[in-house]
Amino acid sequence: GWRTEFRSMEIQLTDFENAAFTAFTVLLTRVIITFDLNLYIPLSRVDSNMQRAHSRNAAAKGKFFFRRHLAPLEEGDDGYGVKYTSMFSRGANEGASKTSDKSTKESFIEGVSKQRRTAPFAPGSDEENSYEEMTMSEIMCGKGDYFPGLIPLVHAYLDYINCDTITRQRLNTYLDFIEKRSTGELVTTATWMRNYVRSHPAYRGDSVVTDEIAYDLVKICTDIGLGNVHIPELLGDVTIQPVTTQGAYEVKLDSKRAQNERIVELLQRYKTRSSSTVADSYHHSNA
Repeated sequence: GWRTEFRSMEIQLTDFENAAFTAFTVLLTRVIITFDLNLYIPLSRVDSNMQRAHSRNAAAKGKFFFRRHLAPLEEGDDGYGVKYTSMFSRGANEGASKTSDKSTKESFIEGVSKQRRTAPFAPGSDEENSYEEMTMSEIMCGKGDYFPGLIPLVHAYLDYINCDTITRQRLNTYLDFIEKRSTGELVTTATWMRNYVRSHPAYRGDSVVTDEIAYDLVKICTDIGLGNVHIPELLGDVTIQPVTTQGAYEVKLDSKRAQNERIVELLQRYKTRSSSTVADSYHHSNA
């Protein structure tokens, strides 16, 4: 079978940013599998996207080739022509009313349409209509009634799995941050670094990054990562808690075989903790 991979991206300045992009990537893989999405575009367009991504401020102002219709075909031709109708466009315009007729209901098994069962992933096509140019904001947040955007799809997936409130709050913070990056409300790390160098007192506008400038840049990047400096245009209202050595400890991951008595002692400790938790739960339930 096929294996799809997400390429590793550059490490960010803060743990928060790394966690946000990592969580988003993992969730996107779940969205693709659960919703039977198809993101195929010709490899030549992928190469074009790579070239465009190198342009200055490409994340905010550039356009990239991306698939127009992610959902499996519902009606029309082979899924690439102008007659294409997906469940996304139907949901945006008509809601779920179209599935009420008898013939359509009969084609569904456990809520999955015949098209998704027989051909959940389209094999790809050379037709120009299968993809178009989109800004990063459109790719992430949506375009028209036919392309919902990756971030709304992730939100839909979190609703689908009934994500718990505490986890959802954290994920919403990550997704809001990524959305602001995609719309240009928050600048990328590359843009911020460029602006920092250009505004440095020692910069002469000659494209030469001196040792002084390089040192100051690395120093402030370290301070941002440690939470000592807050840059609103980079992180918005997200505050990075200072990273300190207080309470930190170093423990070697020892592989030396543990003694029997030590194993029994540890198991008894956690068995007691588990029993206490169950007892507390019992008392609360009968209170």
